[in-house]
Amino acid sequence: MKAIVLTANGGPEVLQLRDVPLPRNGQPGPGEVLVRVKAAGVNPIDYKLRQTGAAGMGPGRILGVDVAGVVEKVGLGVTHLVEGDRVFYAPEFTQEGGPGGYAEFNLPRAAIVSKIPEHLDFVHAAAMPLVALTAWESLMTRGRLRPGETLLIAAINGGVGSVALQIAKAAGAFVVGTCSARSMGFVQSIPTVAGTGPDLAFDYATPDWPAAIRAALDGGAGGLDIVFDAAGKDVLLKTLPLLKNRPDDVGRIVTIVNPEGKLAELYRTNTELHYVSLMHKRPSMEPLRVLLERKQIVPLVERVMKLEAAGEAHRKLEAGGAKGKTVLEV
Repeated sequence: MKAIVLTANGGPEVLQLRDVPLPRNGQPGPGEVLVRVKAAGVNPIDYKLRQTGAAGMGPGRILGVDVAGVVEKVGLGVTHLVEGDRVFYAPEFTQEGGPGGYAEFNLPRAAIVSKIPEHLDFVHAAAMPLVALTAWESLMTRGRLRPGETLLIAAINGGVGSVALQIAKAAGAFVVGTCSARSMGFVQSIPTVAGTGPDLAFDYATPDWPAAIRAALDGGAGGLDIVFDAAGKDVLLKTLPLLKNRPDDVGRIVTIVNPEGKLAELYRTNTELHYVSLMHKRPSMEPLRVLLERKQIVPLVERVMKLEAAGEAHRKLEAGGAKGKTVLEV
């Protein structure tokens, strides 16, 4: 099969199109399915792994943690999928050669694979698994977001942040977002069940953006219930004073990046802190499928490129300012 293989760790030029064997010779084991990949999403984690070789992603490995495709073969014990099903999922790093989305075939555990909603094509389906699963785990599972709560999404313009906005509005939350000035127009255009964009948006480059949020929310009485940090750096400590301080329900912070600063401040305020990374869970994909079917969340795709252009796709993503996902057609 054709695949984009890491020839070394380094710049985008190390991504090369190669002929490689099918994973496990194309024969799924018990509980597995062989998927013919139709589209693969490109994510910041891809270029970070390409650069660093973290998680064992060295020469010979295949990147790609978003897949949409068609089931080719079904292993023993798989009951919810059959050959010909259109599916999407986030491949695991433990897969052979994996995660392996940048290839013509992929061999995942069936337990992480879900069917694509009928109205979605492969390109838009491939834009969803990683960002949607991360956003759902962060807001709904760890953050326990409830209708009427006030949520801050730092880096609301990013892949995870923009989907988090759509999920939060579908859940009935009041959403505040931070992003760069150049991304403000895009953020305000993101479709939600309530219209477009968050309820309030602030430029994070403005030194006093936390004070502006506090003023807009009427001080502590109208503060934040949850902070979702997809930006990192000093966001956590800057937003800690904005959380509501009440004895019956503590403020919650969920982060998908490594925050800076002295986290002891959270202890003093009795604040919950959750670290979240990608959870490969089909049970979480099922409510997301419902939201997609109802068009309460909408995949945001900025550009579509051919598999062999993976290196150029990485260059564009690393340049910043993305306004939606980049997807590779296979």
